[in-house]
Amino acid sequence: MGVSKMKLSWSELCPDLLRCVYERLSFTDLIRAKSVCSSWHSASRGFLPKRNQNPWLVLFPSNGSHDSNGTCLFFVPEDKDKVYKTRDLGVDFARSRCLATYGSWLLMMDNLWNLNVLNPLTGERIDLPALTEPVVPERFRPMLKSSLACLWIDKKTKDYLVVWTMEHFLVFTKRGINTWRRFSSNYVGGTTGYVQMVYDHKAQKLYAHRLCYGDIKIWCFCGDDEPQEVFEAESACLTGFSYRDFLPNRWRTNGFDFEKEAGLFTAEYVNGWINIALTVSGQVLKVSTVVQRSKRWLFRIHQISHVTKKWKEIESLGEKALILDMGITVVAKDIPGIKRNSIYFSGVGDGIEDQDNIFVFDLATQNIQRLPQCVFSPIHFSDARWFFPGLRN
Repeated sequence: MGVSKMKLSWSELCPDLLRCVYERLSFTDLIRAKSVCSSWHSASRGFLPKRNQNPWLVLFPSNGSHDSNGTCLFFVPEDKDKVYKTRDLGVDFARSRCLATYGSWLLMMDNLWNLNVLNPLTGERIDLPALTEPVVPERFRPMLKSSLACLWIDKKTKDYLVVWTMEHFLVFTKRGINTWRRFSSNYVGGTTGYVQMVYDHKAQKLYAHRLCYGDIKIWCFCGDDEPQEVFEAESACLTGFSYRDFLPNRWRTNGFDFEKEAGLFTAEYVNGWINIALTVSGQVLKVSTVVQRSKRWLFRIHQISHVTKKWKEIESLGEKALILDMGITVVAKDIPGIKRNSIYFSGVGDGIEDQDNIFVFDLATQNIQRLPQCVFSPIHFSDARWFFPGLRN
């Protein structure tokens, strides 16, 4: 009597066996394994993966591209010459713009100025409150196309905080209030000129950089009520762009040599920007960036001196890396796939669509490491951002 062979499907592997396999997978491999089928995804629930320690790059298709079908691409430096495509995230995603990232989450704005927080790895989505009068007057809404925002979200509880710039003021929402609220006492007349915001969840403080005033405003979200403005050393230190960040000290240099070097620098100068960032320990950094006619990029980093209460240049990030898009530094010591003492950069202004403006900058050598061509060949992209899936809150 013959023995019949049972036909088994990979989807029928027992959950305990799958969890044993998951324990041996990297963060990236686990994400791929979870998407194989519904049973593999179910087995992963409640499983704590290895913490991802590498920044990823997400590329968004341009609206006119044949790739703009509701997907985006991921580049994971640890996997070198590979890119990954997400599932179809819907028509709304294809027509939306990314305003900010935090961990595995993207803050997206659609063409009707509605915001949602989306996890492109799982498809999970949180719709934020609609804009209402009088919090956000109708006349301000067309200006939101070029607005910026800041996102924080707890990956377990899904508590979140979103701060969004308007023409003359800031608004915020968080889980549980179901509306947008204005910050008080921040109307300054005319445009406020906010160009970047970074949130420190441990200290519950928002750092907002204003270009037109060259300063940093700080708000504390310590209570359940509206945020309160606070004043610290960073508030008094102007952050405006200056050639002096890239030139030798005038008072320690021969006057003729200084003028000659300043003239050469000015002749090569094309554009410059200022960003702020928070270190792992919560210190504020000022990051000055310049691009020259020769397509050479320059970066200078300053932090507040505890003695003089002024900006002081630091030449190295040590065992850290700076993710400029997110305004944070992360530990990079002995971690494959991430370069220590480097800046992860993805372009600013009109340069966000230029692949030459996406790179990793080594502060020690002042050299640029370009991304593999495979990252750009499959897609015509409109924006690209570094983000950090699995980032601890």
